[in-house]
Amino acid sequence: MNQTVSAVDARQQLRGGTHDEHVRLNQHPMLVGLTRPGYPMERYRMLMAAYYHFYRAIEDGIEHFGNAAFDYAPRRKLSWLQEDLAYLDTDPLAAESLPRQPLPDMTPEDVGELAGMLYTIEGSTLGGQVISRHLSAHHGLGADCGGRFFSAYRDLTEQRWHEFQQFLNATLVTDTLTRRAVGASRRTFALIETILDDFHERLR
Repeated sequence: MNQTVSAVDARQQLRGGTHDEHVRLNQHPMLVGLTRPGYPMERYRMLMAAYYHFYRAIEDGIEHFGNAAFDYAPRRKLSWLQEDLAYLDTDPLAAESLPRQPLPDMTPEDVGELAGMLYTIEGSTLGGQVISRHLSAHHGLGADCGGRFFSAYRDLTEQRWHEFQQFLNATLVTDTLTRRAVGASRRTFALIETILDDFHERLR
């Protein structure tokens, strides 16, 4: 039987079901030290290239799926990464900046999976606000100079997060949809971790 769930229960299941993935990502060598003065700029360039390929796969999947209930268009992040990489004089499509393995098709199969994918990337965007302040303080990187991606929605951050929460609450109304969301969120975490591993190996 496919039981209904409350919005609070669904969010708790998402949070608990991705806790380990979240912790592991935060401890990734490509991200550790990002908010500190000594973080190398060469690593930052590689990080932005890695994120470029991650978001290209994610946003292609979201676009192919389409959903009238959630407008992702104003949240697209690939162009922000292109701006940062241009500032950093890095071509993400150059041979040395390409993933060494083909990336999977990330098109969600249903609205539950879409919600799970969005949970991962919108949560990351929310956390990027803290990173943005440190990048400005320690490296002089800002919305117009290499830090557009992490500055994200800027003054609209709280509004965008609230809108996403409303979508999440309206979507994850059954156990099945919630389980699908947790699985998709985990796969999204796994993809970025795989890409970061790939780019980190090139720095050794």
